[in-house]
Amino acid sequence: MTTTSREYAEALFELAVQDGTIRETSDGVVTVISALRQTPAFRGLLASPAIRKDDRLNALNEAFGGKIPEILLAILRMMVSRGHISAVEGMARDYEELARGYRGEAEAVVTSAVPLKESEMVALRQKLEKKLARRIVLRCVTDPALIGGVRVEVDGRIIDGSLRNKLDEIKEVMNA
Repeated sequence: MTTTSREYAEALFELAVQDGTIRETSDGVVTVISALRQTPAFRGLLASPAIRKDDRLNALNEAFGGKIPEILLAILRMMVSRGHISAVEGMARDYEELARGYRGEAEAVVTSAVPLKESEMVALRQKLEKKLARRIVLRCVTDPALIGGVRVEVDGRIIDGSLRNKLDEIKEVMNA
């Protein structure tokens, strides 16, 4: 998280709260990030100082005008005008963090050696919600290096129940 991305995210979040469009703005952020990831040339166009600012802003308006909330489009215009469009992904992450906090949610990044079954995700979500007393949004990641078990990161805390972690702990004790 950069200071620049955080400042844009906070400004966008404050505007979304005032407008009562937090969810719609979240959806718009997803639309923008998806479009920029799918078309790197468009992202390059928006960031290029070799292209006139008016042309970049027109391209932005053509791509997203009427498709995302106006407050998000205004923030994106400001980012393009100031040469900060490279901070858009960080802004998106920071905005979602603020929106989740406002809604009383937390994101839990769950890393497992193999993809979790739906029933395992439901059970894990329920246990985390009970323990943390708020709604949990799971983001599942697969990492075969864990060998087995899961590693959960939520609110800056890590719960590491992976086999890799257990083996590392044994190795550490044996080498002491």
